[in-house]
Amino acid sequence: MRDLEVEARVRKLERRAGRWRWLLVATPVLLMAIVLAGRGFARLEVGIVPEIRTQRLIVLDQEGRKRVEIGEDAPDLDIKRNARVAGLIIFDGNEQERGGMVTADDGSATVALDAPRGVGYRVSDRAGMKVGADGSALIGVLSNAGGFAARLIAQGAEGQLEVSRVDSTEGRASTRVIHVEADSR
Repeated sequence: MRDLEVEARVRKLERRAGRWRWLLVATPVLLMAIVLAGRGFARLEVGIVPEIRTQRLIVLDQEGRKRVEIGEDAPDLDIKRNARVAGLIIFDGNEQERGGMVTADDGSATVALDAPRGVGYRVSDRAGMKVGADGSALIGVLSNAGGFAARLIAQGAEGQLEVSRVDSTEGRASTRVIHVEADSR
């Protein structure tokens, strides 16, 4: 009986030892799998940072030409504006400004699109929206001849639509103004 008891105890110890061996092999494998899985997930976010601080960001095309700029106007900028602006400016393939979305030092905010330099009137502005510091709003379209062709103006509690035409022979502009109460010329 003593031999049977010893034999049962030896089998029990062998099973326990087998489990410990399995655990000793499985634990490092499991830990390695966890580490590798963690690194795999981290790889999805390589290069992503929660915040970038800079004064100017310039995006170039494949030829190295400036196409988008996010920042504030440089103090020596050769484009004349009513006020210094900060925002997003877009450029064409010749690195000429073609529009943007900005806020200005005078308290206004503008979205604008420009004609290519040298096309039509000397000022390149052609279409835009502006909200003034006082909350007034303007949507305007300028002609290649210069001046507004159409403006939608909202100021205070009123709005008006202005449609203009420049007489090519006389150089004078005629404008039709549409109000809520009546039209005028």
